[in-house]
Amino acid sequence: MDLGYDVVVTISGMVLVFLILVILMVIIMLEGKAFNTLSNKKRPAAPAAPKPEAPAAPQQQAVAPVEPEPQPQVEPGIPGDVIAAIAAAIYALGGGKYTLRAVRRADRGGWSKAGVSDTTAPF
Repeated sequence: MDLGYDVVVTISGMVLVFLILVILMVIIMLEGKAFNTLSNKKRPAAPAAPKPEAPAAPQQQAVAPVEPEPQPQVEPGIPGDVIAAIAAAIYALGGGKYTLRAVRRADRGGWSKAGVSDTTAPF
């Protein structure tokens, strides 16, 4: 079976690329393990927690009434699904620290409108 020179070069090139990828994967795995061991050495060992004693009887705790979160002030004409998407984005990006207080349309001048229409126009 006679393989042409081009086929042999192509196959050997593919094998070489595959071997380089395997070597890179091994290097990245070794670096990850090295960094994990370094970060574990820097962390102080957690002190052993004392064993809690078993309570004699379960106690009823008074639960404070939960106040509902205030609803955001919404400008008329903004759909509810847009408000929900904005609130979800704020919650996700802030990790639950922030809440949505108001939603209103942006007051745009003439130059701003021109810039938006220019960048969103189809090609």
